Amino acid sequence: MKVRLLHTGDVPPGHVRSAFSGLAPPLAAGEPLPFRASLAATYDRTRAQYDAFSVLEAVPSPEPGWMNLLLVGVDLFVPALTYVFGLSHVGGRRGVLSLSRLKPPEESAVAEELLLRRLAIELAHELGHAAGLVHCAVGGCSM
Repeated sequence: MKVRLLHTGDVPPGHVRSAFSGLAPPLAAGEPLPFRASLAATYDRTRAQYDAFSVLEAVPSPEPGWMNLLLVGVDLFVPALTYVFGLSHVGGRRGVLSLSRLKPPEESAVAEELLLRRLAIELAHELGHAAGLVHCAVGGCSM
C-alpha cells in the first residue's frame, strides 16, 4: 500500500522527509504533497486548538491502494481529551498527525532526534489505524 503524505506549510520540509524514511513494508512512500485547503474552520477559539475530527474530515479520501496522512504543525484535540497526537478512522485509509505535542520543550540536536523518533512511532500508529489495526497491549508496540 502506498502512503501519500500531505503536509501543511507550518511543517518543516526535513520533518516531511523524515516521516517518510520510517515507513516499512508493506507500506511504500508516495510523493509528499502540500495540503492547500484551509484549516481555519476547524479552529476552536475557546480551546485555542484544532478539532482533530474536523481536520480528519478535510483529508481527501485516497484512491484504491493508497493511504492519505496529513502532517500538521497545529495542536489537535478531541472533545473528551485535552490533546491528541493524531487521529485516524480504523480501516479508513486516511489520518492526521500533529507535530505540536511531539516537540520537546528545548531546542537541541538531542531534542530534534527525540522529535524524529516520536514522529516515526506516531506515524506508524496512525497508519496502523488507517490500515485497520486497533490498539495493542504489548509494550513497545506502536499500536
